[in-house]
Amino acid sequence: MPLSPRDFLALVQGWADANVDRIRKVWPLQGGWEAWAQAEIAGAVNAAAPDAWILREARVYPDNSRADFLINDPFQNPPTDEIVVEMKCESLRNWGAFVDGLRYDVWKLNGALGMDLAPAHKIALGIFFSPESQAELAQLQGFTITYTPNREVGIASMVWQA
Repeated sequence: MPLSPRDFLALVQGWADANVDRIRKVWPLQGGWEAWAQAEIAGAVNAAAPDAWILREARVYPDNSRADFLINDPFQNPPTDEIVVEMKCESLRNWGAFVDGLRYDVWKLNGALGMDLAPAHKIALGIFFSPESQAELAQLQGFTITYTPNREVGIASMVWQA
């Protein structure tokens, strides 16, 4: 059975809740920690929902560029069940550009998708920790913000479908 956007975001939240200490250790790393988070989240999805299908760095755009995740096998499910995810992870060295990066992801997801994915669900996902990003995200329309216990890590998400 395909994952819903709500299911996927619940798995991301569960992963973040269980890994605050590990996240705290990687967010200062130069070069960022998004690739690590992608692998961790994909592993959490595979562990919690073994029948789920998640692909990292999926080539979903007409110019062959990649989204961070494609969820639900496009060869086994209708395009309306597919989920294309763009993700940003705030780090100490990118906190000033983090929210603009999320805005760019929304713009990108609103553009054309290849592989007959036009009717897919779209998720812009941001994992952050700074009060500055929290304040800026609170001003954006359409994002839902949740937190790990003790509010150390925030998860901003926007979900929509064409």
